[in-house]
Amino acid sequence: MTGPGTEDRLAIFELYARYSWALDTGDTDGYVALFTEDCEATEEASDGTLEVLKGKADIRRLVLKFHDRPDFPGHQHQMAQFMFEADPDRRPDQWVVRSYAWATINHPPAPPHLHWCGHVRDVVAKVDGQWLIRSKDIMGWAGKVLERFEAHGG
Repeated sequence: MTGPGTEDRLAIFELYARYSWALDTGDTDGYVALFTEDCEATEEASDGTLEVLKGKADIRRLVLKFHDRPDFPGHQHQMAQFMFEADPDRRPDQWVVRSYAWATINHPPAPPHLHWCGHVRDVVAKVDGQWLIRSKDIMGWAGKVLERFEAHGG
């Protein structure tokens, strides 16, 4: 099996469940705690520009961008179809994790609707026995991920 062993894989899945839960329930401190001290993140805006974040203070500013919005409650973030790849720097106890990601909004009585879909590339690291996010790239489902279709005229 490529990727982490079963126990580590389950712990990484738990990390992602905690990530979405903290994001969607307004748990700012819980969200920030899921990242390593030296974390980095990029978030791709709809116009293709990238916001680059370094360190937990930047991660806190990122999540507060959502938690402070009055229209944010009701969002639910999902990730699935995880693919594990070896860390390109061959660091022990680290994996690259790629996944599909999407967010819905639910404000009853209106039916829930799809708000965003994309993909994520993370590096997760085992630090003092706990899996954390070392880096996170949040990207829409457009651009480079679909470039193979351009070769086919799509």
